[in-house]
Amino acid sequence: MLFLLGGLTLLMMLPATGSAGSARDYLNAPINTWLTFYNVGYNTSVTPEDGLDITSRIRANVLSQSVVVTRAMDYWGRTGGISLVLPYIYLEASSDAFSASNQGFSDLSFLWQMNIFGGPALSKEQFRSFVPGPFASFHFFVGTPLGTYDPTRTLNPSSHRWTFFPTINYSYTPDQGWTWLEAYCSGKLFTKNADYRVANASELTQKPLLLVEGHASRNVTPSFWLSTDLYYDVGGETSIDGVGQRDAADTLRLGAGMGLRIWAGTDVILNYERVVVKPAGQPDAQTIRMTIRRLW
Repeated sequence: MLFLLGGLTLLMMLPATGSAGSARDYLNAPINTWLTFYNVGYNTSVTPEDGLDITSRIRANVLSQSVVVTRAMDYWGRTGGISLVLPYIYLEASSDAFSASNQGFSDLSFLWQMNIFGGPALSKEQFRSFVPGPFASFHFFVGTPLGTYDPTRTLNPSSHRWTFFPTINYSYTPDQGWTWLEAYCSGKLFTKNADYRVANASELTQKPLLLVEGHASRNVTPSFWLSTDLYYDVGGETSIDGVGQRDAADTLRLGAGMGLRIWAGTDVILNYERVVVKPAGQPDAQTIRMTIRRLW
């Protein structure tokens, strides 16, 4: 039973962590401006049976929404940004042994990001004539334990712990911003949830998670683009009261997306992802995500 709950916990705590062009979200803006993002995503997954009829399949659905407010700033002549993330999650899961659902505000989070090279801090007037080129950037995400949480419930919108998520990015364009090839490397670190009371447990811990992403995008017109995406996750096994749950990620996800500028300063982006390579016990999962991005 603890294995089943631990696997479900990992599933709920590891939503999609990136999307095509995320480093360009704040670099594609002049300094001293505001960017507002509305994200909505739907993830569905099925955990396979263990082959011994001890645990049945777990079917899970997660509907997530978030509002991200970002201030683009000048850091020593480079473009940077500070973001506040306000998420809300509805989730449900069921198997032959149980059925549960929950909803509420997830963990309030913050994101600090800064260009390393290739993205100078530009005013609105300078930005209009800027020619995009290759760049690198650093991102640091901090997730707080401030969200809806009940220690006795199987499903919770909050992970009830701190999360630290540093990312390094390199984006290459051979044609002044019409085509982009991007790579991201991230590490995800978790503190302990010392108030995890499901099935008479006392605490939940999780090993670090390594994530590697690759994205390729191409503008078809100045206001319409297509993308392909690759995500590879390694590690992240949870333990309940020191007992490993054999639920490390070790998965490869592939995706595709499109974006459209519907009017000046406003973009709509759609992405689809699906797990294509995974260990035998990992869930079959797919995600649909939409982002509306507005520059003020």
